[in-house]
Amino acid sequence: MDVSPSTPSKTAVQSIVAHIDLLTVAAITIVCSLLGSIVHEALGHGLTALLLGLHPQHVSTVDLGISYVGVPDWKRRIVNAAGCGAQILAALITFGLLRLIKRGNANTRYFLWLFTTNSLFSVGGYLMIPTLFGFGDWESFVRGLPSPDIWKIGLVLLGVLISLLGLFLGVRYLEPFAGRATTGPEARRRRRLKLIFTPYLVSGIVATLASVFNPTSPLLILISGAAASFGGNAFLLFILSFAHKTPATTSEIPLTPTRDWLWIGLGIVALFVFFFVLGPGLPR
Repeated sequence: MDVSPSTPSKTAVQSIVAHIDLLTVAAITIVCSLLGSIVHEALGHGLTALLLGLHPQHVSTVDLGISYVGVPDWKRRIVNAAGCGAQILAALITFGLLRLIKRGNANTRYFLWLFTTNSLFSVGGYLMIPTLFGFGDWESFVRGLPSPDIWKIGLVLLGVLISLLGLFLGVRYLEPFAGRATTGPEARRRRRLKLIFTPYLVSGIVATLASVFNPTSPLLILISGAAASFGGNAFLLFILSFAHKTPATTSEIPLTPTRDWLWIGLGIVALFVFFFVLGPGLPR
């Protein structure tokens, strides 16, 4: 059967599909993880505390050191909520850019996809797990409120909705990186695996190792490092369970993160900041 000139054959498509560069994907992941910590801890909790006239003692990748002695409860609650609020705002910005930049560089688009998805999953996790088990920002938020159990249920449900939104957007906007049917279902599955498992493992390992440098409490290593990173990012893995059907509008040729020394350089800088600046906390 003749193949239309406008419709490349499966062999032709496969021959021009670039290989995913895992080093660049890892570097983009590290940058996303660092920016997520800065947005949550520094721009969210920290900047809000300063605007309310409070005086944080230090900021790190996993916590903001601040005393609430003599501080009105309403100020404490605003600071508690500001971390997740800043992440939601940042996710909306990057999602808007992802929608606008339809023909942009694949590495940039992957960064926008990963940051948006991770931010939504992070907020959803913050609202669900710590609140349910009695620790974290939102546990502090509901402390002193009337009917705290009802508040907790509402926050957990909100966390579920935000996580589902992240899952929906994650699945939908990952597909351009998998390509359409001509690359074959097995090829698409392998591409999704690389683009999801790599950031899951890299972000979890980096966040856990960075939290070891935090002098505040060894418990933070377990809760904010390993548990929050590996557990909080677990929704990334769920994307694989739902990403099966490729929309007809998806391009035949998949977007591919390829070797990019600028991103790799940014990843190295972010790694340094993780381990030697924000890991131990500022100021020291």
